[in-house]
Amino acid sequence: MSGARGPRRPISVARTLSERARAEAPAVDATAHLGGIFDGLKGLVERLGKMAEGARQASGQGQEGRVVFGYSVRTLDGAVQAFGHVPEPRADSEPAMPEARQPLVDVFEEADALLVVAEVPGLDPTALRLTIEDGTLVIAGEGRVRYRRVVALPAAIEAAAMTYAIRNGILEVRLPRAKGAK
Repeated sequence: MSGARGPRRPISVARTLSERARAEAPAVDATAHLGGIFDGLKGLVERLGKMAEGARQASGQGQEGRVVFGYSVRTLDGAVQAFGHVPEPRADSEPAMPEARQPLVDVFEEADALLVVAEVPGLDPTALRLTIEDGTLVIAGEGRVRYRRVVALPAAIEAAAMTYAIRNGILEVRLPRAKGAK
């Protein structure tokens, strides 16, 4: 069989089934999928909170847990929704700076020290303030952008021996372990 366009090829079974499936499939709602992702993240954060609570109870700590995790989402209308376990600031502590950004932070445990690495692009090194408070490292400073982050430290450290360096927007803080701490 030949037509004006050349010989006719038979339609494959796979193509026919694929076209039927697409015709019968409901339209995809992108907002429903995005909401599902956030629901999944919220569930994960809740499970992490329960795990942290269980670990704190198992270790016999009666004090506030030192586990800090979470994320925040800023929508197009400017609203911010936070999820996770982020301790509320104490009433006697420094006032919160809502316009301050929280830098991305990694904490590395080495044999003799803790290494805290934070991304702080645009931070003026002379305006950097590092303080140790109740087993946490507080990173604060300003430049083109204001930064503030409280980092829970997983081990006892020698605060007086703390050293730091800022290179290309990366802050590295070395905190030697306290004598006898593992």
